[in-house]
Amino acid sequence: MALLTRPRAPIALLGLLSLASLGARAWWLDRPSRALIFDEAYYVNAARVILGLHVPGNDHCARSPAGLDPNQEHPPLGKLLIALGMRLFGDGALGWRILPLLFGSLAILAMFWLVRAAGGGAWLALGAAGLMAADNLSLVHGRIATLDVFVVVFMLAAVALYLRDHTVLAGGALGLGCCVKLVAPYALVALALLEVGRVAVRSRGADLPLGRRALERLAPLATCAAVTMLAYLGVLYGLDHFYSAYHNPLVHTRAMFDYAAKLTNPHGPEGIASYPWQWLLNQEPINYYTVNTNVLSDGKVVATHPVVAFQGLMNPAIILLTLPALFLSIHTARRDRDDLSILAAAWFLGTYLPFVVAGAPLGGFGNRISYLYYMVIVLPAVYLAVARLLSHRSLPRAVIVGYVCVLGYWFEALYPFRTWSGG
Repeated sequence: MALLTRPRAPIALLGLLSLASLGARAWWLDRPSRALIFDEAYYVNAARVILGLHVPGNDHCARSPAGLDPNQEHPPLGKLLIALGMRLFGDGALGWRILPLLFGSLAILAMFWLVRAAGGGAWLALGAAGLMAADNLSLVHGRIATLDVFVVVFMLAAVALYLRDHTVLAGGALGLGCCVKLVAPYALVALALLEVGRVAVRSRGADLPLGRRALERLAPLATCAAVTMLAYLGVLYGLDHFYSAYHNPLVHTRAMFDYAAKLTNPHGPEGIASYPWQWLLNQEPINYYTVNTNVLSDGKVVATHPVVAFQGLMNPAIILLTLPALFLSIHTARRDRDDLSILAAAWFLGTYLPFVVAGAPLGGFGNRISYLYYMVIVLPAVYLAVARLLSHRSLPRAVIVGYVCVLGYWFEALYPFRTWSGG
C-alpha cells in the first residue's frame, strides 16, 4: 500500500492498465481469421480497393476502380489507416486490426490526458481511463477495423490540447478527426458549451462584465474552429487528390452530407437501429459477430452456447450511472465552477444531443437512422462523470469495492471470447 502513496503511482498504474487493456484487445486478434466483424465489411474492403487488392465475394467494392476509396460517404483517412496496417502486415486479420488496436490504446492514454488537462487529479484520470478500458463498446471498437476508434482519439486529443491553451494544435487534431468521420465537429459543439459554462458559472462576482468575458472566451474557440475547418479542407483536398473521385473538398463534403440526409426512416428504428435515448438504458444491442456451439445428448441438441460473441453493448455498470453522474457534474459545476465538471456536461451534451435532435420523430425533420455504437464518441463524458461520482468523499470504501466487482463481472460476461481457444 505504501507504493500507492508515491506521486508517480498513478502513472505506473496507467502503464499497467494500458498493457492489460492492450492484452485484452489483442487476445485472439486473428480470430475470426478470415471473417469480417460487423462494419469491417465496408472498411476492410474499401482498404483492399485502395491497395489494389482482390475483393472477395459480390461486394459492391469489387466493381470500384482500384486505388480509389469506394466508400465515399466518409472521408478517406480512417480507411487509409486500415490500409496502412494491411500494407505492413498483409490482407489478414492482423493487418486489418493492428491500427485500431493501437488507437484503442491511445484512446486510454488520451482519456487520462484529457482529465489532467481539465484540472483533474492523477487518480481521477486513472479512474476515467480504467472505465474506458473496462467498457465493452470501447474494447470491441478498439480491436475491429471500423472508423470510430480513430475519430474518438482525435477528438480527445483536440479537446485536451484546447484545455492546455494550444488552440491551433487543437484545431489541427480536430481537422484530422473530421477527415476520418464527420462526427468530429461535435467536439466543437462541446467546446462551445464548455465556454458558455465557463462564462456562466464564473460571471457571479466577477470583475469583468459578462459580455467582456464572453468575448474573451470567443477568441480561442473561433481560432480552434477556423483551424479545424482549414485543416479539414486542406487534408481532405490532398487525400481526395490521390484516393478519391472527388477533387474539390467542398463538393465531397456536400456529397457526404447529402448521403447522410437520406439515412432516415419515418417509421422509426428497425432492425439494429435505435433511438438515441435508448442508448442510455443499453437497449437495442447489436450482434456484431457470433459463433455458437451445440451441446448434444443422444444425438440431439439440448443447449446452444456462444463461444465467440462480439456485441455492440456497453458495460451496464458504467452506462446505467450516466444520468446521476451527469446531474452531479452539473451541480458541482455550479458550486465549484471547475472545468472538470463543466467539461463532463459539455462533452456529453455536445456529442449526444445532435444524435437526439437528428433522430427525433419530428415528421419531415429528424427520423435519422442511428445505432448504439454512435455512443463511442459520447462515452468519454460518461467515463469522466462516473469517475467523478465514484470519487465522491461520501462514498464508503465498501461501495467502491463492490462497484469494481460488478464492473469486473460485466467486463468478463461481455468479453467476446468465452473460451481459451478463441472459438
